[in-house]
Amino acid sequence: MENNKLHNEKQLLAHIAAGDELAFRELLNAYSDHLGSFVFKVTGSREAAQEIVQDVFMKIWNKRQELPGLSQLNHYLFILTRNLTYNFIRDQSRTSLKFRKWLQEVEAMEEVSRIENEEEHLSRFMPAINLAVSRLPDQQRKVFVMARKQGFSQKQIAQEMGLSAETVKKYMKLALQSIREQVSHLTPPSLILILYLQSNW
Repeated sequence: MENNKLHNEKQLLAHIAAGDELAFRELLNAYSDHLGSFVFKVTGSREAAQEIVQDVFMKIWNKRQELPGLSQLNHYLFILTRNLTYNFIRDQSRTSLKFRKWLQEVEAMEEVSRIENEEEHLSRFMPAINLAVSRLPDQQRKVFVMARKQGFSQKQIAQEMGLSAETVKKYMKLALQSIREQVSHLTPPSLILILYLQSNW
């Protein structure tokens, strides 16, 4: 910040220390633009510059009795402005981090809620699905149960049942087709149900 020292600085500070608001306004007019320019360059925010400069002069006024003891007012104002600017940036950073953390927590809660809702929604159809599964031919039923309820992969089912991967895939396709036909009376069809009765192979 460039030197903007007033020619009658000592006298002006003494008047301010005594509560002279006109002298204080003269000080404000002399330095506010320079301080504001400094803050704006650092923060990129005119609102922040205005707020911080106001805080600087508020502190000056609240501690006006100490002003006559200052040897370098220009330096004092710069240090005060720099510190308040640093505090502003630090607080903004903390707020941003808190917001991101809060947003992540909200998204996580929404994801848990979505999964719980989907599971609850699917559970409504499970009796009809289980009945349809029980009516499947033995091999198709085993493939479906291992895939959908036990989480086995196509390769794992093939190895477990001693079948080729293509045969397992065929049984799964037939099982899903049969179950879909048996639960087709459920209207309107649920998206969750549709996805559940789709092959991911």
